[in-house]
Amino acid sequence: MKPYTDLTPAGKLRRLHNLALAALAHYDIDHPEIAYHGFDTNLLYRVSSAGGERFMLRLAYPGWRTLEDLQSEGMWLEAIRRETSIPAPVVIPAASGEFVLPVGLPGIPQTWNASLMSWVPGRTLGHYLTAANLSKMGELFAALHEHGSGWQPPAGFTSRRFEHWLSRGEPNSIVSDPPAATPSVEVGALPAAWRDLLESMHRHVESAYAAIDRRDLRVIHCDLWHDNIKLHLGRLLPFDFEDTVWGYRCHDIAMAMLDLLETVGDERYPGLLAAFRQGYSAHLPWPDDPIEPFQIGRLLWKINWMANHLPKRLEPMVEKHVPIFEHYSLTGQVICPPQA
Repeated sequence: MKPYTDLTPAGKLRRLHNLALAALAHYDIDHPEIAYHGFDTNLLYRVSSAGGERFMLRLAYPGWRTLEDLQSEGMWLEAIRRETSIPAPVVIPAASGEFVLPVGLPGIPQTWNASLMSWVPGRTLGHYLTAANLSKMGELFAALHEHGSGWQPPAGFTSRRFEHWLSRGEPNSIVSDPPAATPSVEVGALPAAWRDLLESMHRHVESAYAAIDRRDLRVIHCDLWHDNIKLHLGRLLPFDFEDTVWGYRCHDIAMAMLDLLETVGDERYPGLLAAFRQGYSAHLPWPDDPIEPFQIGRLLWKINWMANHLPKRLEPMVEKHVPIFEHYSLTGQVICPPQA
């Protein structure tokens, strides 16, 4: 058998199709039919049964999320199904009762974690970013935050907390922490003013996380941006709960609103943010902590990702963000990168 690493992308997908079929064999689905859906960070397949039921099979890319992360996702989704009317996906247990199945086959390196969920109908909310829909999005966040606050997870749920701008074990490759540490070659080559700006943003964001009221800690989605929500028959349907973690409302909101800002631009953003806040505040008080420091933290995370994975592209990445950080330092406002 040809080594997996020597296969073309199409050849790898053909081999992984067999892995998907092997995973489906563990579920009680009547004559399932499977079709490739997409491959970004995870490999996704549309599944239909002889009776017309539709599902999504996800093969989680090895190393992207841990087995504990994915099991925690399943635990929360099952609780949401039992205890709320939130239209989140339903986790389909395997015949063994497990929400997540580690699967492997000869000729495919590492173990992939399979999850089967009900199909989420509709089209992603990014196609419909109106004030009315952002108000509904705020209501959805409030409902999830309310449940995540009172829910007591079972044994085995993750203990991970998102309370720094790096909270998943990634190496810090852009700031000197401790300050005496020697920067990487790429960071050391940056202008001194840029390095100082990164250090300043790092200290500011870490201070903001340290100042959060720890009583606000709860289970959060942690990646509920507008394209992890579908609009169907007027309702918003959230999905992609794989980042489920302990965290804070201001962080959860900040991540989604940064994606909104980067999608709609500086002119439309304030009105849509106000609509989101109105929908949220109709159900829960708005968090006391400002969201902007955590948006800056997300930008630091993006720069750090570039430093770790594509270091030769670090300098233009930092250059793009310098005006954002400088504007934030002066005004407390987060803006989109200036147009080239």
